[in-house]
Amino acid sequence: MMRPLRTVLIALLSGAALGLLALMWFFPVLRGAACPPCAGLERAEAGLWVEAEMPEHARAALAAQIRAARGRVATFYGAPQARLIVLACMSEACDRRLGGRGAAAVTYSLGARSVVRIAPSGLSPVVLTHEFAHTETHARLGIFAQITGRMATWFDEGLSVLISNDPQYLHPGFGRGRCLVPPAADLPRTPRSWARQAARDPTLYAQAACAVLLWAEANGGLAQIRSELAAGRRLP
Repeated sequence: MMRPLRTVLIALLSGAALGLLALMWFFPVLRGAACPPCAGLERAEAGLWVEAEMPEHARAALAAQIRAARGRVATFYGAPQARLIVLACMSEACDRRLGGRGAAAVTYSLGARSVVRIAPSGLSPVVLTHEFAHTETHARLGIFAQITGRMATWFDEGLSVLISNDPQYLHPGFGRGRCLVPPAADLPRTPRSWARQAARDPTLYAQAACAVLLWAEANGGLAQIRSELAAGRRLP
């Protein structure tokens, strides 16, 4: 009985290893997270790796911005649950090595574990807060709920816009009065469909934020989102 079991275990481990290698091949940022020095990054502090050429004053300023951004997310979610690796570039060449294609920042997460890639254009409080909001949302969703789509991508993105208080996509004020653009009836539910539509429609983030505000108005406020996540219910 032991030999067949050992064969099955070896096959499973081999398959997992091959799958991991495939992911790292298609996503350079994961290679960077696995070996930051191989991507030209240096450790600035725990969980933060920066381009080796980034000067000391810029590293210190970025670390302070990250602490402030995580603090803003904590005002919504409470104590952090996400376990982060942040990879930050100050040059386009560095960003391209990590797979950047123009986005200011991207979060790659599975449950509580996240890698956040920050491009030169993403070294700002609003962008950092937006990405860290994603990490905390996904940490509370959990792996199974995340991969099975228990939260629509438009809701995830709209919530991050609200937590980051992004003036590019929101009016000042409260409730639905903050809406810049009314949401379409069929906002994208999956990451792939979101990426396709966001590339064509610059109002999509504003629509998503408005849709989350309307959901909150009908369901007891934004605080209800935390309750729904804690209860493991579908959103929306």
